[in-house]
Amino acid sequence: MHAEREKQGPPEKLAKSPWRGRSGKSPQRQARRGGEGGGGGPGSGGGKLVRDLLEVLALAVALYVVITICLQTVRVDGPSMIPTLQNNDLLFADKLTYHLHAPERGDIIVLKQPGDVNRDIIKRIIGVPGDTIEIDGTYHVVNGQPRPAVLIKPAGAKDFQVLPEPYLPNQTTDPWTDVDMCCDSNGKATKTPQALLIPRDEYFVMGDNRNVSLDSRYLGLIPRNNIIARARLRIWPLSTFGLLSRGPALATSLLLPLPLPLLRRRRRIAALVAGRSRA
Repeated sequence: MHAEREKQGPPEKLAKSPWRGRSGKSPQRQARRGGEGGGGGPGSGGGKLVRDLLEVLALAVALYVVITICLQTVRVDGPSMIPTLQNNDLLFADKLTYHLHAPERGDIIVLKQPGDVNRDIIKRIIGVPGDTIEIDGTYHVVNGQPRPAVLIKPAGAKDFQVLPEPYLPNQTTDPWTDVDMCCDSNGKATKTPQALLIPRDEYFVMGDNRNVSLDSRYLGLIPRNNIIARARLRIWPLSTFGLLSRGPALATSLLLPLPLPLLRRRRRIAALVAGRSRA
């Protein structure tokens, strides 16, 4: 009995199933475990797409908010700023700058028209708070004809200066001749030259095309709260695309103080002599 058992040998081991991996678990079980979590599952690609879409949407909303707060598109309506701006020009105006500092002389601005706050107009700042301003329609004499000048005495200065205005239309072919005397206590036009001290938070504005512009000479001084933005960039038409520069500043050198009547007389004589010499 004992010998026969030895011949039979040990019992045979079961052969490994070709359907089992090294772990001894069926591929169906492994597949189920692989799909329960981890980055390689079928749902991970959709989640990444959703995140990307949300990021793009958030960026678009942020850009829209920034543009709405900081920029404004403005279309020029009318000829009052010729030759600097033409009718139907399209501009970008900067609404952020004046939250950082006060408007400055020479800026081209967008403002709410006094008396009609639903209408926005475009003008240039000529006088700022603290300036003493006067417009004298007979200050210059050119070819025997009187020509106006804007006289400004900045705060703390001892004398008036003539504001240089190269942005005006050609003063030989299209001279400024209308409403060329100013200013009364409200900043409006007068029949004779009068000096006005511009109070705090008030501005004197004019269009570059003085003969047709509705500006402070008719509307009076402009409150600071009416100023919306500074025109920065012309975007249409493309042929004139570019930045809008500020007008020239007053001279910084100090002038010897002279009595105003004597100063005017000397300047008018000099202008008259210059006009005769050119003739």
